[in-house]
Amino acid sequence: CGAAHGIPARLFGDKKRVNRDPTSAVLAPFGAGLMAVFIAVAAYAVASTVSHTLPSHMAQIAKSLIVAPLIEELFFRGVVHSPLRAHGGFWGRPWVAIVVTAACFGIAHLATTPMAHAAMVVAPAVVIGWAYERTRSIGLCIALHSAANAVWIFYWSV
Repeated sequence: CGAAHGIPARLFGDKKRVNRDPTSAVLAPFGAGLMAVFIAVAAYAVASTVSHTLPSHMAQIAKSLIVAPLIEELFFRGVVHSPLRAHGGFWGRPWVAIVVTAACFGIAHLATTPMAHAAMVVAPAVVIGWAYERTRSIGLCIALHSAANAVWIFYWSV
């Protein structure tokens, strides 16, 4: 960019800023997990409030296919996954960001679902994290999340 003209590249953001502080590297995933739990509870509260205006089954479908995928993917990809990748070092590796984000996703579901269900959402979260790594598309993540929830709805209703 500017380096060819004698201007340091970092002025134009060409050099990635890497935080190698070991304290933040250890605490970042735990802080992200706590934030994930908070967001999950807040999303559930918003969805529960909205559900009072719709019939019960319609409200559940709306929460599962629209509200949860939108809120959760914006949070988990934008607030957990992306900052981990930007961190650099061990925590910035793609597979680490995918696994940590998926684990935080599972932990967040403990706030509203039984442990078995929370554990079952980790595998789809890994797949969605992989898709995000490949495309950097939140929209694709929302669509995949909604599709995964549709599969769960179908599975549990049969």
